[in-house]
Amino acid sequence: MEISNPISAQGESQVVPLNPIRRWQTTFQAVEGQYHQRRSHKKSRNGCTACKKRRVKCDERRPTCYRCQKYGALCIYNSPSSGSSSLTHTGNPQQLGVEQPSSTNFTPSVAQIITKLSEGLNGDIAWITGGSNTAFSIAVAAFNQFLDSTSHGSLGTLRIRDVMRTDMIHIACKTPYLMYTILAAGTLHINRTCPGSRTCELAEAYFSQHAVALFQTAIQSGVTPNSIDGLISACMIMGLLSLYPPSFSAAESWVFTGKPSDMNWLCLQGGLFCLIAEAGPLLQDCIWADPFSYSHEWEGKLCQYDIKQGQFHEALAGLCEINNLSSQATNPYYNAVRLLSPLLMLETTAENAALSATWIGRLEHEYVALLRQRDRRALVVLAHWMGLLCILSQFEQWVEGRVRQECVAICMYLEHLRDPIIQPFLDYPASSCGYTLLG
Repeated sequence: MEISNPISAQGESQVVPLNPIRRWQTTFQAVEGQYHQRRSHKKSRNGCTACKKRRVKCDERRPTCYRCQKYGALCIYNSPSSGSSSLTHTGNPQQLGVEQPSSTNFTPSVAQIITKLSEGLNGDIAWITGGSNTAFSIAVAAFNQFLDSTSHGSLGTLRIRDVMRTDMIHIACKTPYLMYTILAAGTLHINRTCPGSRTCELAEAYFSQHAVALFQTAIQSGVTPNSIDGLISACMIMGLLSLYPPSFSAAESWVFTGKPSDMNWLCLQGGLFCLIAEAGPLLQDCIWADPFSYSHEWEGKLCQYDIKQGQFHEALAGLCEINNLSSQATNPYYNAVRLLSPLLMLETTAENAALSATWIGRLEHEYVALLRQRDRRALVVLAHWMGLLCILSQFEQWVEGRVRQECVAICMYLEHLRDPIIQPFLDYPASSCGYTLLG
């Protein structure tokens, strides 16, 4: 998930995008009034993904085309069956993790990357559920799934997704915990869209456990210029993993169980915000500097950080007793309502959905503590954000993993309290998540 960057809006925060490719404009001129017919040519649709994204001609040289070699981009060729950017896995689930990948199933570039990872970890990728061929096959399928689908429709704004499919992959090739995180996200995506493979389910657990263990070791070593790219990358993807469990129902929500551990998914969303604060000036040279700076600028204009009372969501501000004299220091609901208010007025678009998703990662500790206590007003504010995400779920499909059921759970819990002050505030989140109020 994407969190705004605290880089200042001054000159040093303006970062030139990495590896720019110029788009040349061709001008056709008539010479002495004579028409020159265009030379016949064959249009190729088999170029690498980097050239397709830039809309430039690819010479299809393997393993790296000329343009990618010249500009230092990652050269990846889609397999004939891939190319869909939706959240639907088109592969045969019976073949995933069973056959050794061949040139007809997977691209050589992806296979080489996974081979390099396997060699770097001394063959540890061959876990006990199968031989090295099976493990290798699932790893390649997961990596391909992440590039072709997961990174397209689940992770942040367009600028975030572009970095994930280019510069981040270079980092992952030399950062095991980030590669394991990518493989965990890919297998999770396969398992949610094509469930039923026990081997793939074990693979998801294996990749996730290794990702978390290696990430914890890396974060304990501190944030350095060499580690900042990998740490931020892994943290963003891990936040998504916690929002898409294998199965989840409203009855399992922390508002009913009362178990602090059942709320860990929400607390984890604030990890990126803390990491960004810890990184400080290191962000200026990070691969995420450009997309974070753009997001920060956009959110600054949206929220108008000197927001006045009239720009708050009137009903939520009244419920939380926010007035002209309120601030984050005097009112624990202030920041949550201030950031949510403009989001509730945005149009239903993919870009606005990605920006709305960042709200949960910017919650203050005081507000999270109120949620842990199941404070009624704090739950109402959270339910409104969840309701908004349910409306935008066509763009953020991870919402169906946990958020919708958590919203249902909050509505059920608050409705059962029969608080006449809270009851009117349940209409919006309940209708958004599909819960029918009994009253």
